[in-house]
Amino acid sequence: MAPDMAKLVLAFVHRDDAAKVLDALRGAELRVTELRSEGGFLRAGNSTLLLAVDDEQVPLAMAVIERNCQRRSEQVPVELLGGLDSAWLPTEVTHGGATVVVLPIEDIRRF
Repeated sequence: MAPDMAKLVLAFVHRDDAAKVLDALRGAELRVTELRSEGGFLRAGNSTLLLAVDDEQVPLAMAVIERNCQRRSEQVPVELLGGLDSAWLPTEVTHGGATVVVLPIEDIRRF
């Protein structure tokens, strides 16, 4: 495969959306690897999805991820406030959905 014809799609997906996104990606015949991860302000459980795709498959992957993820509001756990006076801090944050990064890759080899 030519260097400019492949992309690595990294999608950081909320744990509540991960199964639905994985099923949809596989249903679209896209190969995907899931790594369970944790991160963000809430230290929430996520799945990091890795897809090595041809350039023309990127729009499909992005559309599938977008259709199957949603943003949500959650309460900030008191322990994350670190003993601060929480009167001026937000006690509810909106997060979730997906954060997606697309990177060029030199080669895809499947053995």
